[in-house]
Amino acid sequence: MSNKQKTIIGLMVVIIALSGAYFIFRDSAPKQIYEVAVMVRSQDNPNKAEDMKTSLKKGDVLVVQKDEHNWSKTESISYLILNMNLTEEQSQLLSKAKTRELGVKELSEVEREQIDKEKKRAEEEGRDYVPERREETLIAREYRIDMTDFVEDGFKAVDLISGQPYLEEIYDWSIVERKK
Repeated sequence: MSNKQKTIIGLMVVIIALSGAYFIFRDSAPKQIYEVAVMVRSQDNPNKAEDMKTSLKKGDVLVVQKDEHNWSKTESISYLILNMNLTEEQSQLLSKAKTRELGVKELSEVEREQIDKEKKRAEEEGRDYVPERREETLIAREYRIDMTDFVEDGFKAVDLISGQPYLEEIYDWSIVERKK
């Protein structure tokens, strides 16, 4: 076996070890209790394209708050509020839209002209120019709460009038699913 082959194998072992360590330690990020407001009814927009981009659906998270948030009466009867033990990253993912970056050719003529002006100004000032990322929303939320167990438990949106039924429980990421 040549020295080059030994070096490549050694690097591969190191990469595998580091990636394994990443997966072990990423789940050990500090967690805390958050209160999560979950949609119990779907919003609908007659325009299908706009509906996907802007309408929250049953199971989508409207907002994530720190533990012991003071919810209004309207919020308490409109959304299912769950206590969840999450990392900060997980808490942010729950209310994040699924987006994609737009290519330069997809931008409007006005936006392309603005980029050209900013690039020219940066060159004149002797600084680097990094254009701002422009994104398009594909769906309003990339992740959702799997409502199957709640529905099987007999939960109905109208039950919220009597109070929040699951505040005694603390859930974790296992009830979250990524939308397809």
